[in-house]
Amino acid sequence: MPRTDQPDRPSSARAISRRLLLGGLAGSAVSCFLPLRAARSASPVAAQPSSLIVGGTAESICGQWATLLAPVLADSLHYPSSFPLRMTTGWDGVTGGNLFDTQQEQATPPAGLIVPGSGLIAALRGDSRVHYDAQRWIPVFMSCQPTVAIGKVSLHRSFTSFLQGRPLRVAVSTLSGPELPTLVALDLLGMHPLPVAGYATPDAAIAALKAGNVDVIQLPFDEDYEERMASLQDEAPDNQPLFSNILPASTAPHLRLPPDFTTIFRQERKRLPAGRLYDVWKTAASAASLKAGLMLPNLSQPDLVARFRHAAQVAAAEPALRAHAREQNQTLIAGLPCATLYADMMPDLDRILALRRWLSVNSLRWRDPSAGRALPAAAQQNPN
Repeated sequence: MPRTDQPDRPSSARAISRRLLLGGLAGSAVSCFLPLRAARSASPVAAQPSSLIVGGTAESICGQWATLLAPVLADSLHYPSSFPLRMTTGWDGVTGGNLFDTQQEQATPPAGLIVPGSGLIAALRGDSRVHYDAQRWIPVFMSCQPTVAIGKVSLHRSFTSFLQGRPLRVAVSTLSGPELPTLVALDLLGMHPLPVAGYATPDAAIAALKAGNVDVIQLPFDEDYEERMASLQDEAPDNQPLFSNILPASTAPHLRLPPDFTTIFRQERKRLPAGRLYDVWKTAASAASLKAGLMLPNLSQPDLVARFRHAAQVAAAEPALRAHAREQNQTLIAGLPCATLYADMMPDLDRILALRRWLSVNSLRWRDPSAGRALPAAAQQNPN
């Protein structure tokens, strides 16, 4: 029999009271775990940091940046010691990229990879040595430096030069190495570039230009650029900067660069460059400008990526790192803005396929004896 001395509450009221009770219990349970969750997010992933793989030797540009970055990053991430550095051989970063990819399956995978832009170019052109997917890396820190094309040629395409179709010899390290943006830019101008391989250092390229073995060279806009140009023009005053391989929007105000390629093209052709080949140039120029980039592996946890981005921004603001970048004529990009720049370096599949088609078509012409003398194999290795 139901009790009559208490009011009968509707079933809806009883359900609400039950929900309030359960909600209170759940809230108490969550509040017990909140301090633990906050502590976990504030603490590093492990007691000791795992290694950073470096795409180069300790003396390379990537090696120099790794030495500067490792302790600052570890301190910002609250690790008790600096990141161990694992240097690799090879001048273009492919060895380091492959090692970074294969060691992701280990119990303690490497924390990140510091790689130069030549490692990205190798991936873009489909180099058979590449076993990594650079499109899926997550960049958090970049140090960039543009390149400059130099020669004693006229970029004005006259009717006579169009009929003659004389190839323009360009000193390169390999047929599709870091000099790729200059080759694409000259092709856009209709100059019939013909790469001459084997000149993998600035000094070797300058010597070839002085001797008349090539018509155009590409130099990094580094701390030695002005001295090299002054020495070159003292002996061969006809050699002048033709254009810089840098996107117009990314021109750094503190760098006294020659006019960028887009500006030169508009001056010579009275219009802005457009089309798929111009997209290929933008990709090649962006990738070639990367001197050292800190990449995180694919599928990194979002909170880990956020912490690394913040640590990279702290590092980019450090006086020692800023001074090093300024001395080397390099520009630092850190945190989320790296993702936007990396989208130009590793673009969508259509642009990558366009670059590979351009290389495939031109490689046949470059190796054709009727197009010029046989191209020698790359005899030197780029130390950067």
